Amino acid sequence: MIKTALAIAIAALVCPASVAAETSPQSTPASIEETAITGFPHATLYRLPGAERRPLLVILPGAEGGDGAGKRFGPILAQLGYAAVSLPYYSPNWGSYGPPPEYADLPGSFIDIRVDQLADLRTTLSAMPGVDVERLGLFAGSKGSEFALIAASRYPWIKAVVAYAPSDLVWEGWGLEMLEAEGTRSSFAFGGKPLPFMPYRGFVEGLQAGPNADLLAIHENGRADHPDREAAAKIPVDAYRGKLMLVAGDKDRLWNSGRMSRSIVATRDAAGLRTEALIYPDAGHDLAGGSAEPRDDPRGGGSPEANAKARADAWPKVTAFLKDALRP
Repeated sequence: MIKTALAIAIAALVCPASVAAETSPQSTPASIEETAITGFPHATLYRLPGAERRPLLVILPGAEGGDGAGKRFGPILAQLGYAAVSLPYYSPNWGSYGPPPEYADLPGSFIDIRVDQLADLRTTLSAMPGVDVERLGLFAGSKGSEFALIAASRYPWIKAVVAYAPSDLVWEGWGLEMLEAEGTRSSFAFGGKPLPFMPYRGFVEGLQAGPNADLLAIHENGRADHPDREAAAKIPVDAYRGKLMLVAGDKDRLWNSGRMSRSIVATRDAAGLRTEALIYPDAGHDLAGGSAEPRDDPRGGGSPEANAKARADAWPKVTAFLKDALRP
């Protein structure tokens, strides 16, 4: 019974309903080619047929892991003329405390996720027909946005980033290893070394609370507890010289993506770098895609109507941004 309760709590905490709704797999149109990518388990290239070399967009999912985001957005972005790559990099594995992982050959803990796997992916894709790695962008959400901004701050060949519900910091990791070792591991690593991170306050307590966990407080309280760690954990977004679009809501209840977006803008402004930021005062976390249909997202924040209105407003701006940044 205790293990079952913990499994339910884990699922509710790290895979919010809004993420599942947004990234549920869709059928791929017959006109879209799907190609597996050697060396990257469950990664898929989506593109229109033909010899044209198309700009590359790598899709980085959030805390839900797996390839749901790629299945959702890969065909959509391919229809818009991109070589869209779904890159699963994590598949939750809580051992006997949770259901079996969807993909047992991916990291099962969100700990020391390799940011530099993107460089390996780019090298592999450079040898594939119909992919232009010189025009490479990232399309990411939530923890995937954290990943994307870390990568962009280190790789000058990343030309564009769309970051939904982004973070300005690297955060603590999670997994079975953390149940008795809170505050000790990072979410991401680069060059074989864990990145400095901001700890949470009360993550395991949040697991026990399940759907009642206050994820926003877990992040905000951790940040308040450790002002001395802020500078080291801060993602150096002023090192990224490419084009950046942020999409966030001030009513986000998973983490404070509105405030963190403003922090990113301020850091880049100070370096003379432009950032396009769409911050919606009444919206929450569920902003990816262009669906104008209201849908419930009780944990992500914002009303269904406000989130739908924000999505409908943001999507044409996102697609215009990507076209300007990556297409000739």
